[in-house]
Amino acid sequence: MAKLSIKGKSSARRVLIAALVAAACSGCSLVPKEEEPLKPPLVKPVKENYEVAEVKTGTVIKKISGVATVESTNVKNHEFVGVSGKIQEILVRTDTPVKKGDPLIVLDPGDSAIVQKEKERDYEQAEYNLDQAKQTQDPTKMKIRLMELEIAKLRLDDARKAVEGKTLRAQMDGIVTYVETAAKPGDTVQPNKTYVIVSDPNAVRLVYSSANTSDMLEVQAGMPVEVTIKDKKLEGKVVQSPSNTPPTDNKQLAEKYAKTIFMDVPNPPPGMTLGSSADINIVTRKKDNVLIVPPRAISQYLGRTYVKVLDGESIKEVDVEKGLETPNGIEIVKGLKEGQKLILQ
Repeated sequence: MAKLSIKGKSSARRVLIAALVAAACSGCSLVPKEEEPLKPPLVKPVKENYEVAEVKTGTVIKKISGVATVESTNVKNHEFVGVSGKIQEILVRTDTPVKKGDPLIVLDPGDSAIVQKEKERDYEQAEYNLDQAKQTQDPTKMKIRLMELEIAKLRLDDARKAVEGKTLRAQMDGIVTYVETAAKPGDTVQPNKTYVIVSDPNAVRLVYSSANTSDMLEVQAGMPVEVTIKDKKLEGKVVQSPSNTPPTDNKQLAEKYAKTIFMDVPNPPPGMTLGSSADINIVTRKKDNVLIVPPRAISQYLGRTYVKVLDGESIKEVDVEKGLETPNGIEIVKGLKEGQKLILQ
């Protein structure tokens, strides 16, 4: 009976363990399974859009374009020479028409007018004394009185010159194109300083200046110039450029010549007046039937000059050799052929 009870207990233990295991398994089945993460959707790569240009055959033209000013070829600078004094009155301004001899600036005469009157008196006295000597018929006295008259005449001339020197007068007919703006009544004049410039309005030319001296050096005397004045087209000609400047010791003038083109326009129209402007075009170089690419297609890096050629879906860098360069197009001498597509920067 004891053995049977032991076996019974063992059987009961096995049943209990089996029940616990079954309960544990059934409990596990109640916990939800963790969901697997979703795979990212497949995205097609975006196709990059390039700005492209085609290699073309054509004409490349290098030219200088700008706005020129009309100036006179015949000008006179007016200054006080050997005269001192203070400005009493300025009689002209820019654009004032003048005739030869017209007063431009008058200085305060000071004592010079009184001195002139004194010399006029002395001259009259010398003339009277000579007349009196002639009545005496004394050769010696007449000779002395004549010498006195000559001396009085010289002194009177000097006095008149001193008075006349106080007035700056126009040396020719023309138009006033410059008046020293800093000058005003009461100022003491500086000797050999230009106070007024008078220009001949009938002798005119075009003047164009630029700091781009490398381009200016390509301009040669005799080159044709396309001139536009108030929508009217004219033909002009280069008469002087930085490549053929006349020799000069004047530093200021030499600097002006180094960056200035002077042009002549035959039979200038009425609208071509002093100080007016005109549009100009000067073709310095021209090449026909050459390969041309936009300037934006050219890249430079570490001494290389290259372009990016788009061939289907691929891009490759190609070294090129440039020729004539202009703002609108660059000649390609080597490295490309017509029709190739280039990526622009």
